[in-house]
Amino acid sequence: MITPLKKLFTVAALALLSASGATAQNYPNGTVTVVVPYSPGSAVDPVGRFIATELQELWGSTVVVDNKPGAGSTIGTAYVAGAPADGSVLLVTSAAFATAPAIYKELPYDPQALLPVAFASQASFVLTGGANVKANTMAELIEEAKERKLFLATAGLGSSTHFAGELITAAAGIEAEPVHYKGGTESLVDLMAGRADIYVGTTVGIGSNIAAGQVKGFAVLGDRRADSIPDVPTTAELGIEGANVAFWLGVFAPKGLPDDIAQKINADVTKILSSEKAKEFLRKTDSVHLPMSPAEFKEMVDSEVALWKKLADERGIEAQ
Repeated sequence: MITPLKKLFTVAALALLSASGATAQNYPNGTVTVVVPYSPGSAVDPVGRFIATELQELWGSTVVVDNKPGAGSTIGTAYVAGAPADGSVLLVTSAAFATAPAIYKELPYDPQALLPVAFASQASFVLTGGANVKANTMAELIEEAKERKLFLATAGLGSSTHFAGELITAAAGIEAEPVHYKGGTESLVDLMAGRADIYVGTTVGIGSNIAAGQVKGFAVLGDRRADSIPDVPTTAELGIEGANVAFWLGVFAPKGLPDDIAQKINADVTKILSSEKAKEFLRKTDSVHLPMSPAEFKEMVDSEVALWKKLADERGIEAQ
């Protein structure tokens, strides 16, 4: 016999299930804000805007971009971490999401409060040399590092260029003292002027300088040569192990987002980034899209968080 109280609970449960299904089917049912935790014109901003524009067209619903830069992307990230977990606020951020927990003892958010939803794109890192570097190959650079002290320019303490630089120098057995700048532009200026020796940047950020002969390209991190600098070998080709990382961008949402909505966002982002229009757009930034499920993307992010924490411990990297 079903008591009135049990009947009430049953009806409520069915209503909840129905509402959950309707939410996924009707998503989005209002404006969606895509937060980019960097300034307009940054490397992340164009991709965030492309995704927002294409999702708006696909969904037939308003999708706006809100730039919230500051504190190495942590301000915008913290904002999304505290937003409602209903898909109304999304985050498009970079690999700095994985390096931040390794460098900051206290973050203004819990990294576990954000759910990796969709992988967007990745560009390769490349180890470069400046005007004062005599070496022209990776083997020669390793020998030069044994003869004199090298200075490793970075786009900032704890930045992805800093961690990638620490990773490749450690893997290649190169000793280099990090010198932290306010950004990649400042690093590149001093690299070309000979005030810094080596720098690890993205191929989209420094590939044209290598192609123009303004800086030397020694190794692309990973196992795929970059289209913009096809003559630069990969670390895999050079036999340097443990340096297969890339500069990636992805879509995150507040933890607690219903799985069906997460799957829908993932499917739609994957659809638009797999189009010929997106491929051409990404090709201009020397980037590629790799389809991943939310679970696969989360596994990748968790793996990188562990990698960078381990590297930070081994190299004594911490916020000053």
